[in-house]
Amino acid sequence: MKMKKPAIFIFAILFLLISSFIKVEKRAARPSAAPQSPAPEIEARSALAKDLVSHEILLKKNEKEPLPLASIAKIISALVILDENMADEEVAVSRDAIEAPEPSSLRVREHFKIGDLLAMVIVESSNDAISALVEHTIQKENKNRDWFLDLMRQKAESFGALSMNFYNISGLDISTDTAGGYGSAEDVMKIAEASLGSPLWQFGETREIISREGIRHALKPTNALAPELTPLIGAKTGYTDLAGGNLLVIVEYPIGRPLGIVVLGSSEQGRFSDAKRILEWIKL
Repeated sequence: MKMKKPAIFIFAILFLLISSFIKVEKRAARPSAAPQSPAPEIEARSALAKDLVSHEILLKKNEKEPLPLASIAKIISALVILDENMADEEVAVSRDAIEAPEPSSLRVREHFKIGDLLAMVIVESSNDAISALVEHTIQKENKNRDWFLDLMRQKAESFGALSMNFYNISGLDISTDTAGGYGSAEDVMKIAEASLGSPLWQFGETREIISREGIRHALKPTNALAPELTPLIGAKTGYTDLAGGNLLVIVEYPIGRPLGIVVLGSSEQGRFSDAKRILEWIKL
């Protein structure tokens, strides 16, 4: 039996509407894996952008090249700290801890929860805070710094980040030609993917910590892009003479869809403009 023309017409309209709806849903599901415009010009020596759900690479530049990590290395230090301690354990700040380079506002004999000091590490990249945390962990286990560095290497290896190596806990340059830690943008992204469910990134929302002694410490974010990245899951900055400007950001684009951007070997301000250009390009 032949279908009447009005019925055929209605069927065709319904088909087109359903097809259009499906295409809109697909576009909303994830960032475009291949934006039509040319990739943005960036200062960074190495970069990688990745959909952390579908694992699609959205942009890459020298992503396998091991480079100085600067304070990006503190992500691994912090993850080891969480492996070895409870977030509500108390840490006493020693004189040795506050003598770390680029001191923060910590005072000798102040007491903090481990989670508070981790917030200081993630938000303002405090060398004092990571030193106090590592010192506490080493003393509790009756070990030394070489033991902790081995744990850092093992942690990176467990995530498949085989280009990573660490010579100190902070990533600070050891000399004019040796960095405190090395790794590729690809491996930094592996760490980001593997740690998505870690409580580590929750500490990045903290803006003040208070010691047991009642002293308040306002945290000063090193991530200049934070107000522009919404929703922001996590971020870590790094900067040294050897590394230049480094940055990892994990944002939701679209909402509910984690997207990672890693920039290594840029400049102090260029790392932020690089990441912003990459994200804007992905959104095209």
